[in-house]
Amino acid sequence: MDSELGAYIAIAVIGYLLGSFPTAYVAVKHFQGKDILEYGTGNVGTMNTHRATNSKPLTLLVLAGDVLKGAVALVLGFAIADWLGMDAGVGAAVGSVMAVLGHNYSVFLKFKGGKGLATSAPAVLYFALPLAPVWFGAFFLTVAITRFMVLGQIIATLVLPVVAYLFIPDAAVVLTALAALVIIRHAPRLKNVIQGTEPKLYYKTRSTEKR
Repeated sequence: MDSELGAYIAIAVIGYLLGSFPTAYVAVKHFQGKDILEYGTGNVGTMNTHRATNSKPLTLLVLAGDVLKGAVALVLGFAIADWLGMDAGVGAAVGSVMAVLGHNYSVFLKFKGGKGLATSAPAVLYFALPLAPVWFGAFFLTVAITRFMVLGQIIATLVLPVVAYLFIPDAAVVLTALAALVIIRHAPRLKNVIQGTEPKLYYKTRSTEKR
């Protein structure tokens, strides 16, 4: 049991460090010389990359990098656990969740980071592929009704573990953990919606003022 615990801790550390790599910060700094923390929402992720740079190629690069972090953490977690004769699914879950934690609270950015949606995607696809359309459906429906992208992200992320508990209970725990990490990072934006200060459907910013 002690050796298994040590292995899972190792998987967690690896996953966290992989997730902590600040893809958006490095890419925006390297290609445009900007500090993404000073633009838009200050978020180190895909959408804020577009707001800060208005560059589709750079935005896609960041998206791919953030998804890749989650995928590599999942695969390594699975492979290490399987190689040691442990539960490979648990290894994949630990690696995935910790990668999102690292992305959201990067040790390389004094624990600032992104919101975890892109880095969560590989885990959602691996553990609950049939539920992917549920997330997108809830997202687009919410945005169509409210015009707030952040509300679409929050509601779609909340719906996913609820549906999983009903139809794919084996995936419910990991999806709940991922949802919690994503929702916590979205909480300040939800406060903006309530206070009426959240912009609707904006993709770029003209100033360095954070929103």
